[in-house]
Amino acid sequence: MLEAGLDRKIQSMKLSISMATYDDFDGVYFTVQSLRLHHRLPEGTEIVILDNNPSSAHGKALAQFATTLSGLRVVHVINRKSSFVKYDIATEASGDIILGLDCHVLLQPGFIDSLMSYWRNSPNSPNMLTGPLLYNDMNATSVKMEPAWRGHDYGFWADDKEAMAAGVPFSIPMQGMGCFSFLKSHFPKINTAFSGFGAEEWYVAEKVRQNGGRVICHPKLGWNHRFEWPPRTFPLRMTDRIRNYYLGWLELYGSLDHPMMVEMTAHWRAVMPEINLDSIIQNIK
Repeated sequence: MLEAGLDRKIQSMKLSISMATYDDFDGVYFTVQSLRLHHRLPEGTEIVILDNNPSSAHGKALAQFATTLSGLRVVHVINRKSSFVKYDIATEASGDIILGLDCHVLLQPGFIDSLMSYWRNSPNSPNMLTGPLLYNDMNATSVKMEPAWRGHDYGFWADDKEAMAAGVPFSIPMQGMGCFSFLKSHFPKINTAFSGFGAEEWYVAEKVRQNGGRVICHPKLGWNHRFEWPPRTFPLRMTDRIRNYYLGWLELYGSLDHPMMVEMTAHWRAVMPEINLDSIIQNIK
């Protein structure tokens, strides 16, 4: 009886799909409608939009759109402007399973079915689940980001055709955070002090590992991300990006003397010598 009851609970796990947005009504609209038209959403699925600029024309259009759909709600996040507001879904979700998407991501056929199957077979897992990034031709993929500095980011896109061909979920070091999934019960605690954009990928992946989990790429969870973009209104400042790296990595590693921190400081001094790095660091400590 106990096992039967547990099995019923697992089968009835609810899904919360979230999107954070800042002046991208079109992206939200087409991602939401693609989910509803092209995927078999489990009964009781909610869609939560975390609007980081609700007073704008995009925000007002989104609010009106939300009145036309059941199961969709908009949460205003106005205490900070950051790409990290996407992780507020950890407290906003009512479902057991969280699927976080950028508001300009489309999912391959069968994605939701494969997602639900994975979590129902792993109902107490601390893993983060993601999938291969599909480029515009829908053939080329990036299944992971390799952990190394390149330009202004830690991490660069890479493929693994052998792992993809095997067709089963596999461990990766990190992935772009335009598509991620957690069990709500094991969602890692994400610092709310980040601002602007940048430094998410390795920070979240390391939080998962420190929480006892792994970052998993599922070959059947392909996602297509719109990288092309009209003029942006979201504030993009290099000082925010660098600050985010130090804020997150000091949380992860505890000291500027940690080898990862030493490597990062050397990198920024080499590629951004005009930035007052010491001032950024001192304002975090």
